[in-house]
Amino acid sequence: MQAWLIKFAATRIIKTIKHQIDLKKIDKYVNKPNELDKQMKQVHKNVTKNGKNIEELEKEVAILKKNSHPQSDWICLECGCKAKKVEKPTKKRRKRKINKEK
Repeated sequence: MQAWLIKFAATRIIKTIKHQIDLKKIDKYVNKPNELDKQMKQVHKNVTKNGKNIEELEKEVAILKKNSHPQSDWICLECGCKAKKVEKPTKKRRKRKINKEK
């Protein structure tokens, strides 16, 4: 009976020591910053920086939209298709008269 009690107590002590050692490793991994924590911190910095840039660009776009003229749609009166605005109108070409000699 005493041998069994000593054997049981020894196994319990060994298990608790192993468990505490594993907890120390887990505690070290969780509480101390490691490589992935540093990478995530850098990612968060980049995200906030890009977020600020996006907000500034959205403000600039809003100002430009406010100051711009409304978009115009050009529609052909003959066929009804949409046409593009031409900056410099081209000169109309004269039709050549072809003299047919018989």
